[in-house]
Amino acid sequence: MNADKQGWFRLAVLATLVKRAPQPPGRTAMMKFAYLLQTLRGVPLGYDFRLYNYGPYDIRVLNDLSQAERFRAVKEKTVSYPKGDGYQYLPKERCEWVCAQAADELDEFGEAIDWLVERFASEPAWRLELFSTIVYAERELRRKQQPRSRNELCRRVQSIKPYFDGEKIAAAVDALARDGLIEAPAD
Repeated sequence: MNADKQGWFRLAVLATLVKRAPQPPGRTAMMKFAYLLQTLRGVPLGYDFRLYNYGPYDIRVLNDLSQAERFRAVKEKTVSYPKGDGYQYLPKERCEWVCAQAADELDEFGEAIDWLVERFASEPAWRLELFSTIVYAERELRRKQQPRSRNELCRRVQSIKPYFDGEKIAAAVDALARDGLIEAPAD
């Protein structure tokens, strides 16, 4: 896919996710949606995710969301939460037009997008952060050919995300392994 087509494809995927999410997704959710689609389903978004504060991150996802906003495919809305302000994305009047620019590619990867929406779109941002960090850590351990026991994976994720308690991490590792989204770690 050439760079021009890939750019439209990314905008169309992001606009589709905003449109199909059961509640307006925020920045963290959109980042994790893109990561999970690319990593777990092989959707060729072309992002280069690195570990950051809230898990896997590529600034280009936010740049693409800004571009989609300039095209009036999505709207970023500031919302107030008890712990501070956040953002939500809502579809706008040119959402369908942006999606039409990459209609063939959206059709090709429609099943993967459907899967993401069904499996993850209702999850709160903190769980998406945890799930994506587990996937990232498991892939990193595998890439480096390091031991991938359940305990080692949980320990690695806890070192990255110390504010998640061990039980939540272990339960999320088990859920991802049970669903075949990470290799089932041995103990």
